[in-house]
Amino acid sequence: MAVGDHYSIDTSALIDWWVRFYPPTVFTGLVPRMEQLISDGRLRASREVRDELEPRNDDCFNWSKEQQDLFVDSDNAIQTVVAELMEQYFNPEKPDKGIGAADPFVIGLAAVQNPTPWVVVTGEKPGSEQNPKIPWVCRHYEPQPIRSISFLELITEEGWQLS
Repeated sequence: MAVGDHYSIDTSALIDWWVRFYPPTVFTGLVPRMEQLISDGRLRASREVRDELEPRNDDCFNWSKEQQDLFVDSDNAIQTVVAELMEQYFNPEKPDKGIGAADPFVIGLAAVQNPTPWVVVTGEKPGSEQNPKIPWVCRHYEPQPIRSISFLELITEEGWQLS
């Protein structure tokens, strides 16, 4: 909840930043700040986030693939969390409802960190029991809820002043 948190970022948050709300052509100061979070080891994304960005083949994807330390592979601990999340929150009969694709990996990356879970940064809406999106799953994660925030909340929590 303050400067110093570590973050697991979702595809939607990267797109919110780069494409939807805070494009680097307007908010030029965000790129070096994001790169500093990455180099400080405080911002990571699962490799599956990169896979979701790749088909876009846009400036956001090109920037992200240049960030050598941004993407991490899922180890056994993350894969275990992913399997549990998919079993609990994915319904193959309703693939558009609930989590899927990179979502469980984003949550898994945050969940396995010690001593406390990382903060998940996402652009997803809250969701519900009938349609559990990342923020809903994070709030209900056991053994300990995971905090999720928007990209704007990341900017605010880091104390970044944009001009």
